[in-house]
Amino acid sequence: MISKESDSSGNPFDLGNAIEISFRRIVFFNRGDSKTKFISSLAIEEGFEITQCSDFNNLQNLIKASKFEVIIVDVELASSMIEEFLTWLSKLGNSKPYLILSLNRDSGYNVSNLIQYGVDEFLYSDSKSDEIRSRFKLIESKLKNQDFLREKNSRLRRDKKRYESLFIESPEAMLVLQNREGKVIGVNRSVKSVLGYDGKALLGKYMSLIFPKIFGKDGYASNGEVISGSTVLQSIPYRKPDGNMTSLDIMMSAVPWDSGYALMMLCRDVGHRNNKDNDSMLESKKKAIECFAAGISDEFGDLFTSIEGNLSLICLDSLNNHDSIEAMNRAQSACERGREILLEVSAIRGKTRPLTKRRILLPKLIRNTLSFSLFEFDRIKPVIKIKPKLSEIKADEGQLRRMFGALIKNAAQNISKEGIKFGEIVIEGENREVTSKDDLPLVPGSYVQLSFKDNGPGLTNDEMSRVFDPYFSKNNNGRGFGLSRAATICRSHGGHIAVNSEEGKGACFDVFFPATLSAREPSDTSLMNSSSLRVLVLDDEPHICAIVEKSLQKQGHDVYCASTGKAAMRAFEKSEEFNRPFDVLILDLDIRGGMGGNETLSRIRSIKPNVKAIVTTGFVDDLVLENYLEHGFSGVLTKPFRISKMIATVEKLGNQR
Repeated sequence: MISKESDSSGNPFDLGNAIEISFRRIVFFNRGDSKTKFISSLAIEEGFEITQCSDFNNLQNLIKASKFEVIIVDVELASSMIEEFLTWLSKLGNSKPYLILSLNRDSGYNVSNLIQYGVDEFLYSDSKSDEIRSRFKLIESKLKNQDFLREKNSRLRRDKKRYESLFIESPEAMLVLQNREGKVIGVNRSVKSVLGYDGKALLGKYMSLIFPKIFGKDGYASNGEVISGSTVLQSIPYRKPDGNMTSLDIMMSAVPWDSGYALMMLCRDVGHRNNKDNDSMLESKKKAIECFAAGISDEFGDLFTSIEGNLSLICLDSLNNHDSIEAMNRAQSACERGREILLEVSAIRGKTRPLTKRRILLPKLIRNTLSFSLFEFDRIKPVIKIKPKLSEIKADEGQLRRMFGALIKNAAQNISKEGIKFGEIVIEGENREVTSKDDLPLVPGSYVQLSFKDNGPGLTNDEMSRVFDPYFSKNNNGRGFGLSRAATICRSHGGHIAVNSEEGKGACFDVFFPATLSAREPSDTSLMNSSSLRVLVLDDEPHICAIVEKSLQKQGHDVYCASTGKAAMRAFEKSEEFNRPFDVLILDLDIRGGMGGNETLSRIRSIKPNVKAIVTTGFVDDLVLENYLEHGFSGVLTKPFRISKMIATVEKLGNQR
């Protein structure tokens, strides 16, 4: 009942010990006819080792007793027991061999029913030799890819063990805390020697029991300056359970954890420091913590790179499985989110990308950012009260836009959630001389003070102490770094941000930037002239929006990008409402699943007939391009278009105002 057609006793050539050749093993369940022998001979020629079998019991025993990479089953021979056998085979899980079913094209079997049992390939009995050879080559390629993925996963497991060793064997006490509540969900061995507590006894407890001055009575972190998701506390007095006093350096850093995030808390015993060497030891400790932050960032960066690489390979091998591809895409998005978190956390190192600073006229920047940030909100009135001759500051314009946008949207969201009938956001600006008598963590000197005020629900004392924490929201379900990013941007410019509020009476964020008092460089005047245009872009491709936005902003123009016709309509209407109309529109004709540029322009022209609009598309035979003037467009950009031509077209139309 069982026979072997291949000779596995040795290789055809005596190569000594130079190389080792191994064959892919195939078990072929068949009736032994001429077609079966033909397929077997082709498999042997392609480097496979064939074992033939015609009895189900023997077949199962073979699979259990030996390792076969591939199983070929003749469906006609196995028709009476095929479903029972496939069910048994599917229970093998990851150890299931590559499964091929051999059948006649006109056999009448429902292929879709067979696929659900995990069939990997079909082989038709009337296939020609070239087709069969190509199938075996494809199988060999897939098996090699599976071997590669297994090796990658094995390497990933080894990496995991190294990370666990790094955590467990660290000489510093390390604890994993659940969110900012301080609940202990992980400890290492050094907790006993540093904190004096048995690590296992701390699991499930709250750190407010040990550090009441750091974690408030309600279980939430209340002390320490939060810097991009990290809190650094230096030389904190600490009493051990045995009554002995010491000092601890503490660092807490937000790290990805399951579907959210957790806090990694590092405690170092620094009680051995001598008073006379305190300053030098503090500097040494600071460098040590910075080194740890850099190391943990690099380690997690390597881990995410490994995970993302494996997921990408798995995606390529599962192109026909829609659900698997969706899952892998979500995993890749999670990796991208993890990379963003790493960049935020690494800001504590002081090694972030240098800012591109230049002289900024704040009134213009604030007006544009305010109107753009409020396009998605209703019943909110913007008010700007900036005193004359406001000093300039030297800053990165893109960073300031993000900072102001975060403050404005935070206020607008709070107003909208409360359902306030008439919302209002007021931005005030003035020059301010800061002295040593002012209760501000700033070097005395000249500053620009901006105040962002709203008539929203206000903040409680606890909320004010935590408003710059990452992932914080009033509903305790916040995502992202929120206003902590605004605080980081402010500090990177040598400034300071503070919040004042009274519950039920709105909130006020005061922002201070060092003023630039020296004479303005002549080269900067061209960037702030009266020819600056406001441009609305409609395109559903993010990379197109990004390049158009950056290119026009470099020319001193203000750009707002929308991915749907509905969003573009809303932005246009809001700009008219704020008396900050767009000068030029760039509209893509083809928007997936929504209103395209032609229909969007038609609706906009019902509001403002003389609007200047440019049509863009990659379909050069579109009828709108041939008669763009009749459709209300003033210019055409056929994709791919040159950036220089796009800028020239925008400025030509914009200057016809």
